[in-house]
Amino acid sequence: MQSGLLSRLMGRPAEVKNLPVTVRYVPTLLRWELAKSAAGSLGGLAILLGLNPSPWVGVPVAAVSVLFAGYGWQQVRRRRLAFEVTEERASLRQGARVQTIPWAALERVQLKYYAFGRRADHGTLVLALAGAGQRIRLDSGADEFATALFYAAQVARNRALAIDPTTLANFEQLGL
Repeated sequence: MQSGLLSRLMGRPAEVKNLPVTVRYVPTLLRWELAKSAAGSLGGLAILLGLNPSPWVGVPVAAVSVLFAGYGWQQVRRRRLAFEVTEERASLRQGARVQTIPWAALERVQLKYYAFGRRADHGTLVLALAGAGQRIRLDSGADEFATALFYAAQVARNRALAIDPTTLANFEQLGL
């Protein structure tokens, strides 16, 4: 696996570790995203309360503030997620709720890349797994994302799963 390209895309070292691993979102990343969310929602609230704008301005500002608050709530929820990868399965634990996909039941693997702005070398990779009636999504903000990605690609290759052209191109680009 070309860990250099993946490291550059993720903004930190990407190494594949031995199984089992528990993948969690990086706390510093979550704090930074939560701070941006708070700044956006509180800034909008300050505009609404401090300036008392007309409805033409106030409604869009309120809508953007709600979006920032929703994004913040998503970051709070991400803190509780644990994605476990073992030799037998991949599972996502969210509080008491557990979604498990045995590797033998994996039906679909997708890897998408979302670039930030016009810079193609900075962005977010999103890995989506489906099988056994479950769907799991994980993005490159997680600490052991490279390990989860490597094993998902290995299982997809070993099981000869049909892979969409975008995912195939992304796997090839990363050397998987």
